[in-house]
Amino acid sequence: MRIYDEVFKNPTESACARCVVVPGGGGYFEGVKSVGDFSAEKIVVYFPKQAVEVEGVNLAIKKYYDGDLQIGGRVTGVRVVSPTADGGK
Repeated sequence: MRIYDEVFKNPTESACARCVVVPGGGGYFEGVKSVGDFSAEKIVVYFPKQAVEVEGVNLAIKKYYDGDLQIGGRVTGVRVVSPTADGGK
């Protein structure tokens, strides 16, 4: 997508890898290193240099393969958080 090309001109300055969240729907994340805590209300997603906390209702991991993660449910918020000391193993 051209919008990604524009936003991620310099990937070393990006806060995290690529992600798309559908308001009132799920989300898709690329470049995922691992998944931390997860429940129906919160999923912590680790990237090589950052982590994000996805909050919502009835959240579920639909697909997770080769760094790509699809989350189902109703996403109500996403925020960048400090990765834990273990780096999200």
